[in-house]
Amino acid sequence: MDDLSPEVLATIVAEKFGDSYGGAINAAMREDLSRRVERAIREAVVGDPKAAAALCLERQALWVATEARPTSPEHLRAEARSRANEAAYLADAIQSLP
Repeated sequence: MDDLSPEVLATIVAEKFGDSYGGAINAAMREDLSRRVERAIREAVVGDPKAAAALCLERQALWVATEARPTSPEHLRAEARSRANEAAYLADAIQSLP
């Protein structure tokens, strides 16, 4: 089942659920359950890209502030600069997801 798409996995779950209750679960109910399960899987797997990108931008701001702080040692400034660049890169990549 590792290679199943959320849509296929949701359909399998809905069908198995429907089969276990016989005639009590009609086709419309199976389709509704399948859509709900698929949405839940996608939200769990993909999450909220906007929230993830916002977190990356928050981390970038933290590292930029660390680099700008006059009391930060030079080795920490270099690390902060690298981490700020990483966070910006990740935010950009996440924001470009469909």
